[in-house]
Order: sequence, then structure tokens, then C-alpha cells
Amino acid sequence: MNVLLILGVIFLSLVTASYFVLSMTAVTAQRVSESVSEKTDTHLRKLYVFADTRRLFLIYVLVLIGVPVLLLLSGQTLPIAMIVLLAIALLPRWVMNRMAQRRRKLINEALPDSLAQISGSMRAGSTLTTSIQAMVEEQGGPIAQEFAHLLKEQRVGLRFDEALDNLAERVQSEEMDLVVSAAMIAQDVGGNLAETFSRLSETIRRKIEMEGKIRALTAQGILQGRVVSALPFMIMGALLFIEREAMQYIYTGLLGWIFLLVIIVLQLLGGITIRKIVTIDV
Repeated sequence: MNVLLILGVIFLSLVTASYFVLSMTAVTAQRVSESVSEKTDTHLRKLYVFADTRRLFLIYVLVLIGVPVLLLLSGQTLPIAMIVLLAIALLPRWVMNRMAQRRRKLINEALPDSLAQISGSMRAGSTLTTSIQAMVEEQGGPIAQEFAHLLKEQRVGLRFDEALDNLAERVQSEEMDLVVSAAMIAQDVGGNLAETFSRLSETIRRKIEMEGKIRALTAQGILQGRVVSALPFMIMGALLFIEREAMQYIYTGLLGWIFLLVIIVLQLLGGITIRKIVTIDV
């Protein structure tokens, strides 16, 4: 009787503990999902991409777990599954960074013409707000979206300098920071804003042209660095498919893992060094 009572108490304790653990796990998973979805939604809204982030997060988790499991079930080795898992884990951040860079590039390239158009409208007698509105209707694209957002913030009661700060924070480029700083200084000290925008337009245009020439001159070095950095991993991947039995010693013993770690560290150092050499700030 005592034994049954003890077993019953142990069973109830285990059930209760399991319930609390599962409840805490579910709550934690929900909080993580909400946090990631909120941050992703913020980043996507800055890129003017509107999507159901909760559904995207669910698809991402399923792919993150499902693809490596399918690879293991199909007979692939654990290192390959781990590499695919790491690639899938880093893919969303890389995609969003590339989208942000592309959008920033489009804005910077359109900025000189936009500033010249605003400057011309102001010289013709229009106000700054009217000139920006005309530019938005004329230009289109990412830069029109950003300046249209600035006008919307101003209409709902935000001060012009605060709207400019928000614009600089959203775009996050040196060119836009220069425009915002010049506009705020000209507004505070009462300078000729049309002339300021005209000079900024020419300055930014020359800066973009110089950056293009530098990229053309350093393109070969950047390509060589990428090829050299990827070559060891490409060879290793090919040998894993061709000579799997011979390559298994690399990831089955401690010496092999140390060897892989040394390769990765040296490749990272080499890639950073090449990037520092070919990167020139204008």
C-alpha cells in the first residue's frame, strides 16, 4: 500500500512538473516568436515591404528544422547538414541587409537629381514643402517614398527637424545625413536653402562618380578575394561527395575538427585583410 502511494505521488509530481515545463516552454516560444516577428516587421516596414511576419517566422522555423533533418534522413553527413543549417539560419539577415543596401544605393543615386529639382522649384518661388511634394510626384521610387513619409509626418504635427531626423535614421546613409544636416543648419541660421541644395546636389553627384570609379578599380581585387576565400570550402565540398570515406576522418576525430577550425579562422582573417586593402573611403 505504501509503495503504491509513493508511486502515485511520484507519478503526479512528474505529470505536474511536465505540465509546468511544457507551459513555460510554450510561453517562452511564444515570446520569442512575437519578439522576432516584431523586429522583422520593423525592418521590413523600413524597406516598405509589408507581409505577415508571423507566417514568415513559422515558415522559416519549419525550413530551418526540416531541411537538415531531410538531409540526414537521405544519407547526407552531419557536417553537410550543419552547414546547411547555418546557411539557413543566416539567410534572412543576409537577405534583409542586401535589400537595405540596394534600397540605400537607389536613394543615393536619385538624391542629386531630387535635390536639384527641389532647388529649382524653390528658386521659382515655391515653398520647401511644395517643392518636396512636386519632387515626390515626379521622381517615384524609394526616394519618393522616403520624402513622402517625411511630408506625412509633418502633416500629423511633427516638427520639420524631427521629421528630418527620422528620415536620416530610416535611410542611414552619409549622403542623406549630409542633406539633413545642411537643411537643419540652413533653417536655423536662415540661409539660402535653394542654393544649399543645389551645391549639395553637385557635391553628392561627384562623390557618387568617384565611388563608382574606385569600385571599378578595386573590383578585380574583391573578386579575387572572394574566389580565394571560397576555394578551400568548394574543394572540401567536392571531396565530401567524391571521396566520402577518405574525408570522414576530418570530421570524426578531434584533430580533424581542429584542422577545420584553423582553416575557418585563417580564411576569415584573410578575407578581412583583403577587404581592408580594397576598401577606400571617399
